[in-house]
Amino acid sequence: NPCNPCAAKNPCNPCAAKNPCNPCAAKNPCNPCAAKNPCNPCNPCAAKKKMKKVSTEEAKKIQAALLGSWPKQYRGGKHWVAGKNWNKWTLFSKAPYQASTHGDRYVVNFANPIAAKVYGRYDKLKKMPAGGTIAKPSFVVGADGKARPGPLFIMEKMTRGWNQATNDWRYAMILPGGKTYGVTGGVNSAGVKFCHDCHVGAKDNDHLFFLPEEVRK
Repeated sequence: NPCNPCAAKNPCNPCAAKNPCNPCAAKNPCNPCAAKNPCNPCNPCAAKKKMKKVSTEEAKKIQAALLGSWPKQYRGGKHWVAGKNWNKWTLFSKAPYQASTHGDRYVVNFANPIAAKVYGRYDKLKKMPAGGTIAKPSFVVGADGKARPGPLFIMEKMTRGWNQATNDWRYAMILPGGKTYGVTGGVNSAGVKFCHDCHVGAKDNDHLFFLPEEVRK
């Protein structure tokens, strides 16, 4: 992604492991730490349209309405999770929350059986076992008040040595309708490089960022 401000050589990298919100952040229009623009508008996670905020209770109702058919929105995507009923996995969020690093979309966090054994440790988690997979479906509420599914964001921990550059994480972004934006080591791998460039900021937790404390189960 040529617009990626989190590139390793960028001296003002706001996602740098040692300085996630560095002094250069305030002036960086693509800074994911900026208050008004938490997700880089140049990156594939950025939402293109204005979104409406809803209350926690409204967000819960939208989640309930989407949940049964949500996985079907991503069928055909070039990652195995897109063909699974990940809505049957362990849900770690009490309610949808706006994820600043995912374009301020509303998201919830599901973990497969392998990941579920350790994901609940949150900030104390040091290593995700191979096979551990996190599915983070999203939705947006348009200015018209209608809720629409957003991308499905996936993190899958691969076997040791699979890809040193991503610490053996495989990232994927599947769009509604089943179109694959990118998969690490697969379709448009370069397009999802941005994912790990930002996740390096969570090196102490095996590159995992966790949901806000107030919505953790």
